[in-house]
Amino acid sequence: MSQNITLWGASYSAVPSVDLPKTGGGTARFVDVSSTTATAGDVASGMVFFASDGTQTTGTASGGGGSSWELMHSSEHAVSTTSTSAGTAFTIALGSSAYTKDEVIWVRIRDKAGPRAGHFYGSDAIFINANKANGGTSTLSTPGVVGIRYSTSSQYAVYASQYGVYGYSISSSGSLTVRRRYNSSSSLTIDGTYVCEVYKLTLPAGETLFG
Repeated sequence: MSQNITLWGASYSAVPSVDLPKTGGGTARFVDVSSTTATAGDVASGMVFFASDGTQTTGTASGGGGSSWELMHSSEHAVSTTSTSAGTAFTIALGSSAYTKDEVIWVRIRDKAGPRAGHFYGSDAIFINANKANGGTSTLSTPGVVGIRYSTSSQYAVYASQYGVYGYSISSSGSLTVRRRYNSSSSLTIDGTYVCEVYKLTLPAGETLFG
């Protein structure tokens, strides 16, 4: 962007920047930044830039290309069961913005005590709203689920079985259902206090998952 300025009685047109002499030698450049369209959420976290009003601003985005993960919810829940059938462990009211078609919702659940031998540790579930993109209003169930199970020898993913504590569905009102299920075929228990965090991926302006 350029500006028309008057300096020491003389007028200058379309000036993009001004170089002024510094006391110790050399020059300092002052640039017009009024055309800046970026906001803190568009710039990588910790990086400094100047907003359109000239204010020095620090970026907050954690993703590339202007996208960022936003923490929508965090809470702790005590869970225990010996049932081998899936049942509701707890529900969380996220609000209808969790059901927007252009959002990706990541549900991260971890045992507060950390990985322990013979205990379920945690899971990650990613919800992409294909139903809403196709004009539907049904519950977002059976998401992409990766259950991370901890044993004395390894950590490995389970999908079809969905044992442990995992995000299961998000209703059109934004209510998240988390289920729990005991695995009787291995030395695995799920008793513990779990931290449930829900993140929303915000895409750059003009970018969408579905047309």
